[in-house]
Amino acid sequence: MRILVAIAVSIVCASAHAQPADPRQRDAGYIGKDIPLLEIDDCPPPQSVSPEQLRKIGFEHFDRGEVLYVQGDYKGAVKELVAAYCIVPFYRLLKDIGQAYERELDYERAIAYLERYVMAVPKDAKPDDACAPDPQVDRTNVIARINVLQNLRAKILINTDPPDARITLSNDAGIAGRGASGQVLEVLGGRYELQIERDGYHAYTQEIRAEIGKPYTIFTKLEPVKKKLFVRVVPADARLFLDKRQVGTGAFETELPGGRYTLSAEAPGRLTVSREIEVVATDDTHVSFELPAQPQFGRRQLLAYATVAGGAAGGLLAGATANPGIITAGVGTGLAAGFFGSYFGMGKDIPLGTSSLTITVSLIGGTAAGGTSLLFTDDPQRYTPAIGGGLLVGGAIGYYAGRKLRIKPGDAAVINSGALWGTVAGSLFQGSFNADRKIGAGLVLSGLAMGTVGGVLLTN
Repeated sequence: MRILVAIAVSIVCASAHAQPADPRQRDAGYIGKDIPLLEIDDCPPPQSVSPEQLRKIGFEHFDRGEVLYVQGDYKGAVKELVAAYCIVPFYRLLKDIGQAYERELDYERAIAYLERYVMAVPKDAKPDDACAPDPQVDRTNVIARINVLQNLRAKILINTDPPDARITLSNDAGIAGRGASGQVLEVLGGRYELQIERDGYHAYTQEIRAEIGKPYTIFTKLEPVKKKLFVRVVPADARLFLDKRQVGTGAFETELPGGRYTLSAEAPGRLTVSREIEVVATDDTHVSFELPAQPQFGRRQLLAYATVAGGAAGGLLAGATANPGIITAGVGTGLAAGFFGSYFGMGKDIPLGTSSLTITVSLIGGTAAGGTSLLFTDDPQRYTPAIGGGLLVGGAIGYYAGRKLRIKPGDAAVINSGALWGTVAGSLFQGSFNADRKIGAGLVLSGLAMGTVGGVLLTN
């Protein structure tokens, strides 16, 4: 009832005009802080009624505001108390409105009304009676309450896609908070510039307004920095796939976000190649490669040669006996050994280059062994076994070298041609000079050696 009496006294002593608006302006003198516009600064014109009727209206608004406050309807209480204040600007109503806003968790308006209350308490204000609180003491308590409310922190949670971004909150006063996405940053109420940074992505900037004591959740999808990828593949008709999606043939360029991708290329008659590539966000990426040719397998070719060469080597080795039966048995044994040995002893994926080199070196070995024997003897029982042994030893050397060196079919063909034409050239020299056995054998061996060495050099 004490405040009702005070209102009545105010009606008698004061005009029914609203209190002038607070001269402070929004953002005036406060870094990053908004000064809210209050309802009491926009009061409607006073009603043209008698002071008694005005007092009655003021009492009704105040009574309803008190009831609504007790019932927990703080928004309704604010509306009624503001209406009462607009009729009679009595300073105690400012505290009531501030407390209603505090209960509503609208701390900024609560602080604004409590600050108005502190400024509005007259310096000579006295308690209404012995039981009433001292206005000066109450003013000091409200100032302390304002300080507590102003220090309530707003809690801001920033989530980003992708995560692990760097978060900065700042204003004209400096850095207010730093952290990573997914962390809660606590700041005083006010306006801040939110900056989100992550390597490989465009920086994101946004102005946010954090109200005192309020929680906020912000989600931002970052845009990746894109750089150009240039791809060139031989042959030109190769189909290109990026992460299993066809993107072109032979060559293409595109802009991609930084990251890892799978680049595949395929072409007829070529092996399919897949590569893991990394596009960096700081520079363009260039990729070029050639598709290797489909491997050619020479198992059938080598199987046929091994069978024939095995029979020939068996017969030539048995020729040392000059016994037709043994020679025939040697041929048969050699045929069987060559076929079954190569069939079961070789894999099914023998490269054509290895097969060709095995055949070439086997013939070179037989020719070299035979020619060397003729330098010392013309007895068939001596040089024919040497030819057979040379075939076998040369074949073994050729097979091992082909496997070890992974020789290509073209290189094997060059060595084969060099040995063949070198041997032919040596034989032609022998015929031209009508040379005897030793000189003729030497000429053939010389031609074989020069042709073979020349072929090997050409492959390099």
